[in-house]
Parts: sequence; C-alpha cells; structure tokens
Amino acid sequence: MTRKTADNPMRRENEPDCLLAAPRCGARTRSGEPCRAPAVRGRQRCRMHGGAKGSGAPKGERNGNYKHGHFTQEAIELRRQIRALIAQMLASMEEEPRP
Repeated sequence: MTRKTADNPMRRENEPDCLLAAPRCGARTRSGEPCRAPAVRGRQRCRMHGGAKGSGAPKGERNGNYKHGHFTQEAIELRRQIRALIAQMLASMEEEPRP
C-alpha cells in the first residue's frame, strides 16, 4: 500500500516565501474572484490576462473590429480639445457686456 506524499504542488502553503510575496494579477475571473496568479514583472496583470509581451489587440485597422476610427485615442483627444475651446468661447461671451 502506497502512502500519499505530504508535498502537494497544488497547495499554496508549500510555495517559497518569495513566490507568496509576489504581487498578484487581480483580474476578475468568471466566478467574480480575483485571479491569484503572480503578475508579470513590471505589469499589473499575469501572463494569462494581458501582462505578457505582445498581448492585446493590434492598434488601428489591423484590429479586426476597426470600423471607422471615431473612437481612437487621437479622435477622442481631439473632441476633448474642441469641447474645451467651445466652453472657453462660451465663457468669454458671457463675460462681455452686450451693447
């Protein structure tokens, strides 16, 4: 009769202290719990949730979901600048006395 070994690799208590102290990913799993995998060095997420080099969708038209470009970072920033200019113009119009 064989005995089970006390060293179970699936139990976290057997990990060295340096691995236990590593920052965790924190992405939410489908069950709503945070991911417990260690984050990639210099990133907030683990290798499975986008922390690996080259992970994520390509930018612009190379992304298959690209349709018109109205929501690119550049277009959004341009709209913010235009809104700020309009607000500034309206504020200056309110300050001027009308004849």
